[in-house]
Order: sequence, then C-alpha cells, then structure tokens
Amino acid sequence: MRKKVFIVLVLFVCLILYLNTRIPFYRNVSGPWSLGYGFSKEYPDSISVSKNKIYSYENLNIDNDSTQFMADPFFVKEKDTFYIFFEHKIKNIHPAKIGLLTSKDGYNYNYKGTVLKEKFHLSYPQVFKYKNEYYMIPETQAAENVLLYKAEKFPYNWKICDTLISNIKLKDPSIFLSDTLNIIAGSDANLTMQLYTSNSLFGDWKLHKNPNPLMGSESRPGGRFYNAKDGLILPVQNSSHGYGYGISLYKFKFNKSNYEVEKIKNLFLKRQKNIPEFNAGMHQLDIQDIDGQLYYVYDGNRLKNNDTQLYIKAVLKMNFLDFKQWLKNL
Repeated sequence: MRKKVFIVLVLFVCLILYLNTRIPFYRNVSGPWSLGYGFSKEYPDSISVSKNKIYSYENLNIDNDSTQFMADPFFVKEKDTFYIFFEHKIKNIHPAKIGLLTSKDGYNYNYKGTVLKEKFHLSYPQVFKYKNEYYMIPETQAAENVLLYKAEKFPYNWKICDTLISNIKLKDPSIFLSDTLNIIAGSDANLTMQLYTSNSLFGDWKLHKNPNPLMGSESRPGGRFYNAKDGLILPVQNSSHGYGYGISLYKFKFNKSNYEVEKIKNLFLKRQKNIPEFNAGMHQLDIQDIDGQLYYVYDGNRLKNNDTQLYIKAVLKMNFLDFKQWLKNL
C-alpha cells in the first residue's frame, strides 16, 4: 500500500513539475505598457526591438494627463501621415479611451489627444479603410456587442454605424475583408477563439461551421490579419508565462468550405529582458505594406517590481485547453 501511495505521489509531483515547466504557477507582476515601431523590407523573421523607436507611456504625462499606460496600437497611413490609434488609460478614469499619435516620417510622433471615448472600456482599436471610408472595430466586450464605428471626419468624430455581432463579450476582434472572404476572429471568456464569417462588412455575421480554431494559452488575437501569398497570418497572444508575455504567428489557409491553421512562428515577440519598457512581455502587433515596404507597430509592458504571484486555476485551465487543442490537431 505504501509503495502505491509513493508511486502516486511521485507521479503527481512529476505532473506538477511538467505543468509548471509549460506554464509557470508563479509569475512576475507586470506594470504599464508602451509602444514601439519600425520599418522592414519584407515580412521579418524577427523584429529588432532593440533598434526600433519606443514611445513610452511617460511621454504622455503632460498637462496633468497622468497616463497609466498606452497599448494595443493599430496604424494606418493616409496621404503623407502615419496615424497610430491606441488604448489609453488615464489615472483615476476607469474606462480606457482611444488615443491618437501622428507622424510624417513614421519615426517621430506627436500626441493628438482622445479620438473616441465611451461610458464603457475601449481597447484594441483596429482601424481600416473600406470603400474609401475609415472604420474602426475596437474591443467593446464591456458593451456585450462587437460594434463598428465610422469616422465622420477622419481621424476624428467616430460614431457607431452598426452592430456586427450581438450579445457576446468578444475579446480583441480582428477582421479581414476581401472580395471572397470576410472573417472576424476573437476570443471568449473560456480562452477559446471564435471565428465568424459574412458575405460583406455589413452582412449577417455568423459563426463559422468550424468556429474554434484555437484554444488555451494561444487563443486570443494580438493584431491585424496580414495577407500573405499562401494564407493569412494572424498574430496570437502567448499567455504561457502570464497575460501579455508574447506573440506567436499562425497561418490560416481558407478554401471554399473550411480552413487549415498552423503555428509558423513561436514567440515572434516576447519579453525583452534588456529593454526596461518591454521586460515583462509584449502582446500586440500590426504589420502592413506601406509604399513598397513594411511598417509595424507593437506594444510591451515593464515589470512593476520583482514580486511574483501564484496562479493555480488559470494554469490548470490553460493546460487543460492546450491538451484539448493538441488532441484536436492529431
């Protein structure tokens, strides 16, 4: 009997050690977020974060603004100007807003204030051009709908023009539109990616017949779809070492009836130990073709202190869902 108990205890300890290796139970405490950006001649195998420009959250502590963090950057270029839209959290003001930075050269940015605020939390402001008009799909899960905004006078005066998906708390919805494919991917509260399709931006968005391409520690979109030659590349958050640890890249290949998905780059972005602004992690990436080259923006956060916190339920849940994802891929 004692031998059996001993074997069970050894197996249990081995299991805990294995789970802790995959997704640590103790994690560092992270602090505020800042932005980075740069150019590339082609879709990079890696991003030289140490050589790129950083727009720290401290840059916005002007006029008693008291910025706590700036995160989730998306950009567009209109004529000769770069526009970065980002989640802007100000101290003592609970709902985060959408802020704006502009630049003529893609290197030197100026803060232009708030462009969108609501009574509920806003983040993840994916801005895109559709039929010569500018639209935005921010994360509006606090409103329990996926809302579409239109700029009445770009880059300002954003107004709700449609509710794309109703009665759902969808995290970080990422959209892709084309003549043959229209999709929205987002994550639910159960760490599962939800995939929707429609015949147009203003069509009837419904769950795909295979609605859950990813689940577990890598299931939440972390940026815009990039249209590559042989599929769509989607940055996906890696939460194996806590929320906001890194970004992996997944490729989606769609056909008329279904799709295939595969990881093509593990931890494309991750914590940068030697860069104070990003030494806790990174969780957002937007890459687009601009004037014959690629331009990208991303975010990262810094360690709040040297303390760690214990996470049990989240680690067990992520490992369980990762195991289900592994079984699904067999």
